[in-house]
Amino acid sequence: MSRSPLSESLTVDETLTQAEVEYRFDTNFGYQFNGITYRNPDAGRYVILLANEGAVYDDRLGGGETFTYVGEGVPEKGDQEETHRNRALLDAVDEAFPIYLFTSTDGEDRYRYEGLVEVTDAAYVDDGDRMVYRFQMRRLGVASWSEYTDGVTEIERQSREPPTLNADRETSRGERVTRSAAFARRVKELYDDRCVACGARRRSPEGTPEVEAAHVYPVAEGGPDDLRNGIALCRTHHWAFDHGWFAVDDDRRMLVRETDREPPATVARLAGDRLREPSDPAFAPHPDYLAAHRAYRGFER
Repeated sequence: MSRSPLSESLTVDETLTQAEVEYRFDTNFGYQFNGITYRNPDAGRYVILLANEGAVYDDRLGGGETFTYVGEGVPEKGDQEETHRNRALLDAVDEAFPIYLFTSTDGEDRYRYEGLVEVTDAAYVDDGDRMVYRFQMRRLGVASWSEYTDGVTEIERQSREPPTLNADRETSRGERVTRSAAFARRVKELYDDRCVACGARRRSPEGTPEVEAAHVYPVAEGGPDDLRNGIALCRTHHWAFDHGWFAVDDDRRMLVRETDREPPATVARLAGDRLREPSDPAFAPHPDYLAAHRAYRGFER
């Protein structure tokens, strides 16, 4: 995992000149930086992402947790291509490295730091005039890469302790978002982007994985970001699992719900099959979370 490239820390909402940004990152852009600035030093790769409002670029991020970012390549040059900068953001769907988000206005040497973000999905699509890379982004709610990596470390630590349901933990919004992002990425890594139910390992033409990280016992009911409470599922089986079409017994064999309604064929064929194993057996689904999911979905009445 990448290390922080910063010579001095950044604070969310602070405003810097380009010279100050270059000093913090100990780099010389050699031009007025904009869009996707990719670096790959010995300390590890990172991206400085600039959203610019003005005549050339007119990015609109809004103030929410998620937003869409269009890749490198101005309209007059036609379809966007897979440059090394666009490739860096495509890689970021799978790989964890820092992406520092700044915003600015045309003609002003003022860059406001918005914090770290992650790429959750990417697609190459027609925007009506040309083909563009469209990246789905999420704000992580933290300023430094160490805050993110500390979240990963804390999740792994807690995932080795006795399992806890309905834990009442006081956390900040930034910590919750960071833990959620770290949990999702780590769960997918443990299963090599493969569905634990059917074994599918599908990827888009851009190389982004279909698989999603699912909580065994839902967060809304008190399920924790414990890696033993996480499994990787394709979108079809994620939907089926969350809606109670199937559950898993303590031997990790799948149980299909018996009702008057016929289960989908892609679910019915799972009955009796075992879940695929994670790369680290210590983080396999814990029986307590499997039992809690079965009870929640009425498999043990």
